[in-house]
Amino acid sequence: MSAAVPDALLPVALQELKLLENGKHWSIDQPLSELTSLTPVRGSLSAVHRGNVLELEGEASTIVTLCCDRCLQHFNHPLSFRTREVLWLGEQARLDGIAPETVLEGNLEILELDPDALSESLDPSGDFDPEHWVFEQLNLQLPVVNRCGEGCPGPNLSREASAQDRVIDPRWAALKQLEP
Repeated sequence: MSAAVPDALLPVALQELKLLENGKHWSIDQPLSELTSLTPVRGSLSAVHRGNVLELEGEASTIVTLCCDRCLQHFNHPLSFRTREVLWLGEQARLDGIAPETVLEGNLEILELDPDALSESLDPSGDFDPEHWVFEQLNLQLPVVNRCGEGCPGPNLSREASAQDRVIDPRWAALKQLEP
């Protein structure tokens, strides 16, 4: 008995997804080309074509190395997401004035679909790129400010030199006169 091989996260034509009644499901256990990580990205993703929308549901996790913005030391940071998203298939402007119930074909649990919530759209004759979608979801989880932790030592400034020993940039010399 062989172990299950994860599906390659290759782009799939939306017209191909439309023909699959239960959609397409991916088991993820691989590195992503757009994300440098210490561990392979592991998780799952499903995409179901629902007429005018593409319903996506997925979860994944990995570990990345970041640089602390304060002390400049590298540290490992876990990234993970669990999300559900609905992408409009077609031009966004076409959604204006259409009742949410008419947008959906099939049995989608989100019956109270807010047309304004569908800010993302795909060309219905194009492809869905699962690897890029997973990358985007993980990228959204990156911290805005990178801190290595509560015990961050802060900037590594040499405090041994006395104030007199420091060379002062001539552009700041006038401010030196204001020092008490």
